[in-house]
Amino acid sequence: MAATTANRGAISRAKTGTAAKTQEKSHASVSAMLNSILDSENYRKRFDELLGTRAPQFISSIITMVNADVNLQKAFYEAPQTVIQSALKAATYDLPIDPSLGFAYIVPFNNSKKLPDGTWQKVTEASFILGYKGMIQLCLRTGAYSKVPNAVDVREGELIKYDRLTGDCEFKWIEDEDEREKLPIIGYAGYFRLLNGAEMTVYMTKKQIEAHEKKNRKGQYMGKGWREDFDNMAKKTVLRRLIGKYGLMSIDYRTTADPATIAAATAVATGVFDDEDTDTGTTIDGAFTVLDSTGEVIDAEDTLDSETTNSGEFAQETMMA
Repeated sequence: MAATTANRGAISRAKTGTAAKTQEKSHASVSAMLNSILDSENYRKRFDELLGTRAPQFISSIITMVNADVNLQKAFYEAPQTVIQSALKAATYDLPIDPSLGFAYIVPFNNSKKLPDGTWQKVTEASFILGYKGMIQLCLRTGAYSKVPNAVDVREGELIKYDRLTGDCEFKWIEDEDEREKLPIIGYAGYFRLLNGAEMTVYMTKKQIEAHEKKNRKGQYMGKGWREDFDNMAKKTVLRRLIGKYGLMSIDYRTTADPATIAAATAVATGVFDDEDTDTGTTIDGAFTVLDSTGEVIDAEDTLDSETTNSGEFAQETMMA
């Protein structure tokens, strides 16, 4: 009996040792590939320009992140530039890419691309996703807000008036939290106020939130994030719509808003916008565009290939309200 127990212990230690060696080999492989690409494509210089002395730590975080996600490893081996370019965008915003922090994410997607010979090739690529915390961080950097964007649930009896045209809402909040928790949720509201007094409120009914989730889900069924925490995901959805369509964001840290930001704030307050503006996204400092539907950030000059499809099989629902 003792011999059998000893043998099991030896087998267990052998398996543990093999797993550790495999993980160590994978880490070394990712590290070697990353350093090779950074040097050959001059990416390292760009990271140094953006992050200064923090560049080595940020690059190390990329390696750690890739090694922690098998699907991201696949994207790194099949399309390594997409991982690095996504990380570079996060560095441009000076946002951490640790998924547990919720500021920015590098997410692997399954893409199908049409080759010149007419055949289709499946490849896993990475895409940069701006988290809702990252959006709020970019709002704070403008110095233009007196009330930071926020979202709350609306209970039955709390919505007094809602003007669909102007977006004006009137609420009467129930102060007793115990009594409030007993009432059903009928919708969600988001709000911010700028220094110049401009205010914006976005209200979505629960039915609208459910329709939004169903329209944007990546499969037949509701994603894990929505199943496990519908309330939080609904608030994220409202925040994305509020900030993505009406909010002001900046890459740079500012203690006070500059004239251009104040001018933009005035445009929001007066309703005077450029006739060429559309609802497809919000351009940040002329460098990137935040897509309203997903919060994804893309280069302003990028165009979507009509013959490229994105199945998003590996998308993390908790990021994409």
